[in-house]
Amino acid sequence: MRHQSTEQYRHECEARYVLSMPFNARKPFLELVGKRRGDAAKTALELEVRRQYRLSKEAA
Repeated sequence: MRHQSTEQYRHECEARYVLSMPFNARKPFLELVGKRRGDAAKTALELEVRRQYRLSKEAA
């Protein structure tokens, strides 16, 4: 497995983890990601969370 695909998998897993959190815990978690990793990482994770949400609804 290449590094890029491993990183993408980690990113997708983290987004699914955020979706598994209680709704009111998501925003503080994402804010913490922004503080620790920067706004670009926070935005990327938010976008992936939305993508994973759409995928889960399409599969249902």
